[in-house]
Amino acid sequence: MLRARTALFVLAVGTSGCALDRSAAPSFEPQEHEVANVVARVGDQTLGASEVAARMAADGVDARTALEALVDEVLLVNEARRRDITLDREGERAVERMMVRAMLHDFEAELTPESVPDAEVRADFEAQRENLQIPERRRSWHILVRDSTDAGRKLARSIQSEVLEAEDPRTVFERYAAGASLDTTLEVTAEELPPISRKAPLETPYKDALFAARTTGPLDQLVKTKYGWHVIVLTEVLPAEARSLEDVEGEIRLRLSQKKRFENLLSVVRARQADGLVTYDDDGVALLLAMPGLPERAQ
Repeated sequence: MLRARTALFVLAVGTSGCALDRSAAPSFEPQEHEVANVVARVGDQTLGASEVAARMAADGVDARTALEALVDEVLLVNEARRRDITLDREGERAVERMMVRAMLHDFEAELTPESVPDAEVRADFEAQRENLQIPERRRSWHILVRDSTDAGRKLARSIQSEVLEAEDPRTVFERYAAGASLDTTLEVTAEELPPISRKAPLETPYKDALFAARTTGPLDQLVKTKYGWHVIVLTEVLPAEARSLEDVEGEIRLRLSQKKRFENLLSVVRARQADGLVTYDDDGVALLLAMPGLPERAQ
């Protein structure tokens, strides 16, 4: 039996005010006609394979994810109706989705960053203190010979000599960045990197060499990674910065309030599921999951 994976859908709703405003979303008005290839029933609403396929194409997701998103939307609409959230807008399209957004607006009004208790903010800061600090970062550029053989090393050594002997090493970088003509078939690229910390997802030999340097300027040694041979120049060292609770209180409050909204929405969906509103047609689900390939994303 398929179970709605609510977390992904709810997270998408919680982070985007327009997450439910899709032209391909189904209408949740009571249906008077028989739906072909029934996949699921949510209360008095019926979802068919064609609706799921349309959602797959619109969102670029697989059949299971599309079905779960549709079921969650109907559950939230039912909850909005239970709370008597209505809109009096003549000719408004997709009123049900507007009702859901109105409910989300209520959650946002109730769970603002300012509503998070001071004690929770302090506790989170203490728990995350190390992660909230800004470590030392280093900025660099490098010229890479994309070849790991001795031939690549020989060319990299020649380029390094140019860098070490240049009055301004940056001119060498700019020449290779512009695609300097070389009497070789080896590929050479030049790249400037943003400031990185020791934890940056970068090749370890590169980071080790960069953070071992005692002064800015060209590194004395070539560095080999899986990409080839690097000529590296350290251009700036940004010292670590200690941040206090006062420095990060705003971002902590925002993160905690968003977490509370997510948990609130998740509890709503789960509560409506617990009411027994959702049932799945096993044959329809089997047919849906057997659909070959993913439809092209709707233009």
